Amino acid sequence: MMRRLLAGLALSAAVPAFAQAAAASDAVPPPSKAEQLLFMAPQMADMKAPRTLAYDYASASAAGTTRDHAKLATQPAADGHCCAAHVEFLSGPQAVTLPDLDDPQGNPILMYFLESEVRQLERATKGQSAHFRRRIRTALADDAKVTDTTLRWNGKDVPAHVIRIAPYATDPYRKRFETEAATEYEFTLSDAVPGGVLRLAATVPAAKAGDPPVSTRSLTLADTQPQK
Repeated sequence: MMRRLLAGLALSAAVPAFAQAAAASDAVPPPSKAEQLLFMAPQMADMKAPRTLAYDYASASAAGTTRDHAKLATQPAADGHCCAAHVEFLSGPQAVTLPDLDDPQGNPILMYFLESEVRQLERATKGQSAHFRRRIRTALADDAKVTDTTLRWNGKDVPAHVIRIAPYATDPYRKRFETEAATEYEFTLSDAVPGGVLRLAATVPAAKAGDPPVSTRSLTLADTQPQK
């Protein structure tokens, strides 16, 4: 059953948000662990405004490689509390512009990444964005795999969670976009890093084991160091 994601941050009504606040009721099953980690954890709670977080973006496919960046800037809110948040996400035709947020509890960079992915799929397949959003929400609610791990950050080992989903693996319409339907997402989160989001990635694996992926896209908090 489709559930709406419980969220600590909500975008403007003009933006079809992944994380819209949902009132608890008997009709809404409890959020999954993946939903709680992604959308309900207070990732911005320890942020001290003003502060800017930088993220490195990389994509690779047969068409070539792309490097870009994203930036999350916070300022004290009008009432003096943290934070008013402004995001600049990628550049040129890949840029995503959404309304600024007042006092977000979760890290807005996640919303921008997911919206970027939906638009990427929409361009590549001519499919409907609402369908892609729905499949991602369903996968996070019902099929996400969560792994606890340790990663390297600023010279220290820090605890982290890795969430993996394959939203279109069982999509009844996948034959209409067979290549993109193989897309897998990986979300790496850690309370030990500012903003709580370490890395967000999308991969279209090769059809044949051992071959390089068809395409990859990733957004990484600057200065992260994967564990050796």
